[in-house]
Parts: sequence; C-alpha cells; structure tokens
Amino acid sequence: MNRKSPPSFQHAPPPAGERLPSLRLYAWLARFKRLNYQAKIMVMAFIGTHLPLLALTSWFALESTHDWSVLLHVLVITLAATLVGTAVTLLVLHHLLRPVAATAKALRVYREQRLKLALPTHFTDEAGALMADAHRALQHLDKTLESLQFIDDVTGLPNRKRFLENVQDRIAHGQPFAVAIVRIANLARIEETIDRGHAELAARSLAQRLERTGHFWDQLSRVGPSKFGCILHLNGKQDTWAASAARLRASLKLCAGELPLGELQFQPQLQGGLAVFPDDGAQADALLDAGIAAASLANPAQVMLHSVNARRQAIEQMQLEQDLRQALARSEFVLHYQPVFDLQAGRAIGAEALVRWQHPERGLVPPGAFIDTAESSGLIGPLGLWVIREACRQLGEWNRAGLPHMRMAINVSARQFLDPQLGQHLREAIAAAGISPDQLEIELTETVAMVDHAHTHRVFSALRSDGVGIAIDDFGTGYASMSYLRKLPFDKLKIDREFVTDVHRSREGQAICGALIELGKGLGLRVLAEGVEQKEEVRYLAQQGCDLFQGYYFARPVAAAQFEHSLMLPPALLHGAEARLMDPLGLV
Repeated sequence: MNRKSPPSFQHAPPPAGERLPSLRLYAWLARFKRLNYQAKIMVMAFIGTHLPLLALTSWFALESTHDWSVLLHVLVITLAATLVGTAVTLLVLHHLLRPVAATAKALRVYREQRLKLALPTHFTDEAGALMADAHRALQHLDKTLESLQFIDDVTGLPNRKRFLENVQDRIAHGQPFAVAIVRIANLARIEETIDRGHAELAARSLAQRLERTGHFWDQLSRVGPSKFGCILHLNGKQDTWAASAARLRASLKLCAGELPLGELQFQPQLQGGLAVFPDDGAQADALLDAGIAAASLANPAQVMLHSVNARRQAIEQMQLEQDLRQALARSEFVLHYQPVFDLQAGRAIGAEALVRWQHPERGLVPPGAFIDTAESSGLIGPLGLWVIREACRQLGEWNRAGLPHMRMAINVSARQFLDPQLGQHLREAIAAAGISPDQLEIELTETVAMVDHAHTHRVFSALRSDGVGIAIDDFGTGYASMSYLRKLPFDKLKIDREFVTDVHRSREGQAICGALIELGKGLGLRVLAEGVEQKEEVRYLAQQGCDLFQGYYFARPVAAAQFEHSLMLPPALLHGAEARLMDPLGLV
C-alpha cells in the first residue's frame, strides 16, 4: 500500500527581484558593522534625529503649497539646518566618546606592547568613570604581572630574573662591582624530611635576617630555592677582594643563628660566594653562575672567591653526584668494619660498619670524599638503607661462623633519622639477617639528635623497645643541652677524637674527657673513646674510667674477610696470665 509522502516544509526561494533589496540591506549592514564605535553612534544619531525631521518638513511643505520652488527652498533651509545640527551633534558626541576611545586604545596598547598609556581620572560621568576604572585596573594588572614575573612569592624579594636585569644595568655603567651569593646548604633537607612549608618558612626567616644586614649590600634577591644574591659596591682599592669577602662573611655570621620553625630549631649552614665584574664575567648570567659555583664549594660560614679552579671543582662535584647514582645502580659500595675493644673483657665486643666506594677507576674511595655529596643530592637515603641491610647480613654470617657475640654499630644520617620508616627498615633488616635486635646499635651525632628533641625521644624510645642499642656519636662537639640529654633513652657516649688526640698531654683534653666520662657514669652509660692512636691515650683514659676503645691503635677498618684477624688486642697490651691477674687492664 502506497503511503503519501509527508508534506514538505521547505520554502521556495523568493524571486530574484525580491532578493535584490535584501541583499542590498545585508551589504549595508555589513559595511555598518565595519565602522568604528564613534562612527556607528554618529550615523545612528543622524538617522534617528534628522531623517524624521526632513520627512516631517517635506510633508508640511507639500500640504501647505503646490509651488515646487517654495518646496525646494524649504528643503534647502531644512537640510542646511540639519547639517549644522549634525555638525554640532557630532562635535558633542566626539567629545563625549573620547574617554571610551582612549580607554579602548589604552587596553589595546597594553595588551600588545605592555605599555601603560596615561588615562585621566577626573571625569565624573559614566564614560569618565569607565576610563578611571580601566586606568586603575591596568595599574593593578601591571603590579600583579610585575609580581608574578619579578617577585619571589615566598620571601617577597626580587627573583632571579629581576636580579639579572639589575646586574645587567650595573654592567652597562662599566664600574667594577661584585655579585655575592648566600647559599643555605641544608635547606633542601628540611623540605625532603619534613615538608615544603617548613622549608619556605626557613627561607623567609633567613631573607628577613639578610634584609636587616642591608648595609652590607644592595638589591637583595632570591635567585634560587636555597640561594640569595646581592650586589656589592667596589671602590677600586687594592684590598677590594678582601674587603668584599669580609663584608659578606660578617653578614653570614649575623645570620647564622638558629631559626625557629614551629617546634623545631633549624641551624642554617650558610655558604658565601663572590664573583667580580669584569674579571669573572661580562654578562649577568655568567657572573651569577660564577658566584653560585663559588658558594657551593665554600665551607659553612665561609666565603669563596670565584676562580677557574672553583668552577672546575663545581663541575667535578656534579660529575661525582652522577657517578654516585651509577655506583648505587652497579652495587659498587662495600663495607669495612672497625672493631670496638673492651679492655675489661680483653677482646673486641663489637664493630662499626663504615662504607667505602669501590670505584672502577679511582679504587677504594673513603667516605669523606662522597658522603657530603650523597647528603646534598638526596642519595644518602638509599645508600644508608643499603648499609643497614648489608651490615646486618654480615653480622648474621659471623654469628653462623661461630664468632663471639658482637654488636654492630651503624651510623645514621640526619635524613635517615627523620625518615618515619626507619624503625620498619631496621626490623626488616634484622629479621632478614636472622640476628638478635640487641646485636644492632644505631649511632647518631649529637647535633642531629638535638635538632628535634620530641622526634628524637620518640624514635629512641621505639628503638629501645625493639631492643636496638643507641649511641651518641661525636659527643662534645655539638650543642646538646644537658637537661635534654638526660631525658633521652640511649646506651652509649662516644667521645670525639678531637678530645682524645694527645689527651695525656693536653690539659684541655683531659678536662673535657674527664667531664664526659663522669657524665656517662652519672647517666648510667658506657663511654667509648674513638680515634685512639697511642698507648698513652689508652692508659690515661682507662685510668679515668673509660673501658671501650676504637681507633687505629687497636685496628684499622678492614673488609669482612680480614675482620676476624683484627679481633685481638695489640701486642703492647698483651701480658702473661700472672700480669693480667695483677693488672686486668694490662697497662702497668
């Protein structure tokens, strides 16, 4: 069955004659759209005001007379009047629209060229208010863009880009000056171990301190997350270099005190670097890089002048960091073990695990050559975890080989100690090695232990509950408070070698060591003297009550294969059975 098709709703196109007026209208509207704002208003004012007037005048003339000459005279007079009126109207409109036109031009120029045109703000009408608002908006926008582009949002100081512009301006003057860099060597540790907020608070606090020493320099800026830059004036005298370094060093000294970060007390490690124009560079970025390279190689609280050697060392430092990353991936690290001797027991009762780098080209590299780089680069975390696991594994092997029961001491870095997973890592390593927790001892420097007392007490308590021993290393060199120290649960004090060396001849060393030994006894702790190299040192300290010793006099750090042969006391301390009965220490 055939169905009818639905009706079509399409309209047939109009005839060509009807489309012509529409096309003309569209064309006229298109031309009208292309006119500017003022022209559109003037055209509409003319059409809306004068055409009705002309039409009305023509109608009255036609109604009142049939004389074409009179009609033409009326039309001419009316047209002249409308033209005069149009001219006056256009003049008034032009004046009224000037604020709008000026505002549009100012916005366009600022958008395209980032230039601020002067806009008057004294107009009181709507168009004038628009112009005044646009002027204030451009000022606010310019300040915002200036802040985003040239201001550090953490400290409020000029940023690296602005500092480079300032340096380049000084270069254009041609007068000698120095770029000084202040670097916070340990700022990254705050962000990595706590959070970014504490790191920003530390940077902001140090920036305020540096600003208070503004008489030392000009144009203080933050040129990196942990770096501040400034310009030092040079007067051309012979002692310019020394004087500039002295000024920078004095500023570092004023800013080096502890920074409170909530409950923490942060001790910033400040380094200073100097680069001088034109000797160290003729461009701003070259001078800044030279100053940063010098600062990165300076000791804490010290200033280093840029030199070719300093730049070479900075490049070597970068290469060392890259080599360390590869060494971890290639398992190039090894542990050496230094025995800890108990004179009362007459034998070694433990060992300290010391990391070494078995470099494929440089041979065995001591820790002093790479530990600082591992700390600053963040590699100390994975390296320290490897040391814990390897030391526990080796101790398990010695247990199974029948060596006497010993305790393994492992140094823990500040980054490791602040790691919330430290306890878990230790428990996993102990379980994997099959050793007893009381065979493991964690060593932490006095300075690190005092950074966050609450955290230290919490971690120490957790380790003690697991059975792990705790020793305070390098004791006497830091700033520990006795009131804090006596509240911490730990087992051993290690007297730093600085006080042990020549203690039998040094009154200062004797006073310090004697006080530390008495302190240890009073707190119920064992006391270990490290870095012992002479029999006279052993004799004096033993007489004062120290019974644990570690140092080259007894044994040097050795690989695991040679460790068993280093467990006997030195021959100078060995006597016959009769002598030992009379003198258990063997020191008579």
